[in-house]
Amino acid sequence: MTHHHKTTTSTADDDIQTVSITGPDGMTARLTNHGARLMSLTIPDRNGRMTDVVLGKDDPHDYLADDTLMGAIVGRNANRIRGARFAINGCEYHLAATEGGNNNHSQPNGYEHRNWTVRDVSESCVEFALASPDMDQGFPGRFRVHVRYVLTGRGLRLTVRGVVDKTTVANLTTHTYWNLDGEGNGDILTHRLRIPATRFYPTDEQFIPLSGPAQPVTGTAMDFRDSKTIEFTMKSELPAHGSQLAIARGYNHAFPIDGYDAALPECRLMAQVQGAHSGIRMSVYANTPTVLLYTAGFLDGIDGKHGHRYGPASGLCLEPGFVPDAMNRTDCPRPLLQAGDRYRLDIIYRFAVIS
Repeated sequence: MTHHHKTTTSTADDDIQTVSITGPDGMTARLTNHGARLMSLTIPDRNGRMTDVVLGKDDPHDYLADDTLMGAIVGRNANRIRGARFAINGCEYHLAATEGGNNNHSQPNGYEHRNWTVRDVSESCVEFALASPDMDQGFPGRFRVHVRYVLTGRGLRLTVRGVVDKTTVANLTTHTYWNLDGEGNGDILTHRLRIPATRFYPTDEQFIPLSGPAQPVTGTAMDFRDSKTIEFTMKSELPAHGSQLAIARGYNHAFPIDGYDAALPECRLMAQVQGAHSGIRMSVYANTPTVLLYTAGFLDGIDGKHGHRYGPASGLCLEPGFVPDAMNRTDCPRPLLQAGDRYRLDIIYRFAVIS
């Protein structure tokens, strides 16, 4: 049996809302229900200056035409599916082919362009909800999902919960672009980055991981086991390792985090990144098998906040989730959610200032 995608929309301008929340330590965040996205996160740097570390737009309506997914919740499947097709229990499902015959981020009708329902708001918390019908985007099952943002002491907690009535793909993530020196304040190449992964997935020119197991990071530009600047690591790519950085104009690669166990879904360190000038350090924890590092090589003069324009490496994305095209692989966990089971994604951001 073969199934094909259908389109559901909810983008009326008058349904777009914004919410501002404040944490117990004065950290503030601004969000919009359009894409359940994070528009800004403001925290003090080493000099006490309040610094917005999230790339985005001033006006939430400007996200209607945005194709970079800034700050958005991505779903029902984040990242790429080869051939825009997959199978569950012998049934083949077809998605829209959006990039070279593949599907990326469940587009063209991703969750980033849905107006989510604002369910609950308090001083430090907001919750958004979405009902995704059966065969929405090509995925089986009615998926009801809730996203909750909570500002904590020196941190942000993002929790996603969902339930489906048919076995389906469930692989959501956040596509926030971070610049810990402040949005619009230079690039992230001087940021120090650590990713506790001994392996990575090289990709083809369409950013689909190559067949075969993940490769060792040792001796490659993918080795972030020790904290180092991104520009330093990029310079270490050798011709013998191919042109992985040239393909992505930087990084667009998945790193399976060491020690993942699906039976023990506690949050583990995915990455740690620090701004060179602000001293702001962000540690990212999640309960997923993989984190995808994207250094925004394809941002090209995008209009941002306060008249800023975002070019390549203006920010970086750290996307907890599953390996791209995991539904068509047998060597890694697959993002299958069984009918009646509860989907759980937990992401914790902890901030510190290094003097």
